[in-house]
Amino acid sequence: MPPRIFISYRREDAAADAGRLADHLSQRFGRDRVFLDVEAINPGTDFVKALHASLEQTAAVLIVIGPRWVSASGADGARRLDSPADFVRLEVEAALGRTIPVVPVLVQGARMPTAQDLPAPLAALATRQAVTLDYEEFHDDATRLCDRLAPMIGFDAPRQQSTGRKWWLAAALVAVLALGLTGYIVMRGPEEKPATGATTVPVDTTADDRAVDDLVATASAQQRRNQYAEALATLARARDVAPGSATVRRAQEDVAMEWIRGVRVENGTSSFGEAIKPALNVVDAALPAATGSRRADLLAHTGWATFLLWRDGDRRLNPKDAYQEALSIDPGNPFANAMLAHWTLFQDHDAVPAATNLFATAVKANRALDAVRTLQWAAYSNADSNPEAVAERIRLANTMRLNGEPLNMRQAQTLWGPYYFATLPGRESERRLLLDALPPGDHISTVNWAFTDYATKDESRLRTIRYYVALLHAQGGQAERAAEELRALEQEMANDRATGSLRDAVQAALERVSPANGARTQKRRAR
Repeated sequence: MPPRIFISYRREDAAADAGRLADHLSQRFGRDRVFLDVEAINPGTDFVKALHASLEQTAAVLIVIGPRWVSASGADGARRLDSPADFVRLEVEAALGRTIPVVPVLVQGARMPTAQDLPAPLAALATRQAVTLDYEEFHDDATRLCDRLAPMIGFDAPRQQSTGRKWWLAAALVAVLALGLTGYIVMRGPEEKPATGATTVPVDTTADDRAVDDLVATASAQQRRNQYAEALATLARARDVAPGSATVRRAQEDVAMEWIRGVRVENGTSSFGEAIKPALNVVDAALPAATGSRRADLLAHTGWATFLLWRDGDRRLNPKDAYQEALSIDPGNPFANAMLAHWTLFQDHDAVPAATNLFATAVKANRALDAVRTLQWAAYSNADSNPEAVAERIRLANTMRLNGEPLNMRQAQTLWGPYYFATLPGRESERRLLLDALPPGDHISTVNWAFTDYATKDESRLRTIRYYVALLHAQGGQAERAAEELRALEQEMANDRATGSLRDAVQAALERVSPANGARTQKRRAR
């Protein structure tokens, strides 16, 4: 058998892209050099044995990765990639165990998974250099990939090609590898470095390629500092150097979408429409050619831009239309689901269950989690007149704690408000809803986790935390412990001559938790 190219893919994620790629490879190298399971395995053949036998004759493996490659789940709701019996996992794990090139091929706007996205046996995939097949430029992208694969499988280019044509193909290969690597680094972030021993293809870069690399890296740094206008200007210069670069185009779109999501304006000094105009121009220009999840991302951000214009005062606008169009393309899209949840709760503070379900779908997408969390905090804070929205915000904090996600100071501040107001007289019902939001043990851990830094230099806040911890101990059946904690608080505030709602709340809680102590308190008040 001649050395072959093995194509691994997940059917529900990128079957059409894998088939199209197989056709292109077959035309270039011959059908006997391409292994695609649907065509290469005869009916009745043991699938696993056939896969392993084919890998023994394989010179290179292409892992076709679409937007649902990482997150695809089975009938039981578990992520398929986490199952040791999953065929895709078996293929990738076996390929990584051999000393052959393993090339991730990104389609439909998918991003390269990080090591944290993958089960441990597949973590090395995150260090492999990826290539991108853009829908509109599929033929050219696939041709450049074939040029890269040809020497790996010992395939000589057709002799009828002219010397000039061969030179042009070689130059194109150098360019796509340089730009592809830049895009890979930008997507993964500067802190991640390839592991030692990763299979890479050494390439030389031209002066123009190096200039584009430098400009993209500069724009990435500007984006991290929220300098969106400067980042777009830098990328415009990169586009001048490399007008056809898919990496530069995607970087422009990413900056524009983040700008639209994160825009801030000063009341009375500017409008949202003015602030997002440069970014919205980029998104609008990208939409006609965009497909798949990338198109859904862009549509969701046009919806958010519409919401911002609605906030400027144009009540004829409705962002829901753009969100629903995005979801018709990509039902699990994190931006569209989270933004629709935000709009739903913005319009109706009682629609907490519907918004919560949409947010849950957004989280399952396993990408753009920071953006989803920001929208969750904003949505539940906007609806804090509804006690259930307050409870959902507490549950959100608990989930973030359990997942090891950071809580910023602004989020801690918005979470603190309900606890403070529930200590005031006449707020028994609000206090009860707060305490019931989580099981007592989880609630105590979340309160301590969320407010340690926020309250560290404020004695009143620290005492408020201790008050709620005592109430939660009582709710968990530890009445005597709660009474001791409340009595210690009462004594401290008496010694400090503290007055106010917290002291009254502590005394009222003592009366409920320890009737005998309550009687003593009443006598003391009478004297």
